[in-house]
Amino acid sequence: MRVIARQTTESMGRLLVVDDDLVQRSIIGKIGAKLGYDTVTASSFEVAAGLLQRGAFDVMTLDLSLGEHDGVELLRIVADRGLHAMSIVIISGCDDRILNSTKRFANGLRLSVAAGLTKPLDLDQLRDALQSRRSAAAVAATDQTSANITPERIATAIARGELCVEFQPKVDIVSGRVVGAEALARWCARDLGIVSPAVFIPMAEQCGLMPAMTDCILSSAIAQGRKLIERNPGFTIAVNVSAALMSDLALPERIEDILRREQVPAHALIVEMTETTAMADVDRAIDILVRLRIKNIGAAIDDFGTGYSSLAALARLPFNELKIDQCFVKGCETDDDMMKIIDASVGLARAFNMKVVAEGVDSPEALARVRHAGCDIAQGYFFAPSLKLARAENWVSQRNAFVAQHSLFVDRSTEPNGDGGRLAG
Repeated sequence: MRVIARQTTESMGRLLVVDDDLVQRSIIGKIGAKLGYDTVTASSFEVAAGLLQRGAFDVMTLDLSLGEHDGVELLRIVADRGLHAMSIVIISGCDDRILNSTKRFANGLRLSVAAGLTKPLDLDQLRDALQSRRSAAAVAATDQTSANITPERIATAIARGELCVEFQPKVDIVSGRVVGAEALARWCARDLGIVSPAVFIPMAEQCGLMPAMTDCILSSAIAQGRKLIERNPGFTIAVNVSAALMSDLALPERIEDILRREQVPAHALIVEMTETTAMADVDRAIDILVRLRIKNIGAAIDDFGTGYSSLAALARLPFNELKIDQCFVKGCETDDDMMKIIDASVGLARAFNMKVVAEGVDSPEALARVRHAGCDIAQGYFFAPSLKLARAENWVSQRNAFVAQHSLFVDRSTEPNGDGGRLAG
């Protein structure tokens, strides 16, 4: 073990460099110190494992080849220790498929992989990866907020109207027009501030609060999205439906009542559900989805390919839109295996006469690849994050006006500045 003192007055946190190559270990350690990390280097698996058992680090760079051991063994230790917030930069001298498989393995353990770098190291890429880590303070704040969430507090939030939605635009890949938006649940608690959906939705599902929450979110999405629908012909609002509601055979009628009350046409709504949700009780899912489709409400299979019944879901259920999960889209610029899955998904969707939406399009390179694969619609941070209603209306209006004026696909080089173009995440 060697400690390298940081070379700035402001600390970026603690960096653990795990590498059995002295030269590479020293180079990474010095770069970390220049960036402001308190850097500790480990020359072996055993030393690194001991350090991880005794203390916490904000970032770790990990060479996959560690003599008699390997980096995958250390990733398991990181997961067993519950160090999910620690940002990890994986370094590999193996072929790209091994590196990509390792990244997917780490993601499966719910570890935070900042980057996967190949040897010889590109030092600029290394610096970028070390500077992009998630803020430990933000993680701690999220954990503290989570501890204060109870079923009673969620029920109070529903009754008080604290739940609302934000809209993430969906862009037609060929024309560049905004053709819809996904309504994402948000909770701005009076006493807790912003609460992540990853915190309150699972608890609501466990406690039987999802029917009331979904009615609240659906009503908010349709009521707020009405102006977007009225001002943009063919515009659709997509809303996720929880597995907890797929036993509720009255769901189609409740949705129809909300649409009627808000005076929104049925074809402007798309109900999204995961394949796992749909296949949990196929007979009930068929009952609900067929009646939704008869009422002219759209149905999308979400997170396609992440469950175990993708093909069965397509064959048995009347979806008209397929959403390729972002875990396949993120990184597809460099991962040919992910592109094969995207290509195959598009082919299946075409066989069932379905539109294809690529989620998680965060770069122009990813957009180019899903466009080449034949996807119809894209959503992701390359275009915009989720937006509050006023900003979403402005963004959609400006972008569609720009596209109409130029009559061409809008990419980063031609988009205007401001809300009419791409918004940073």
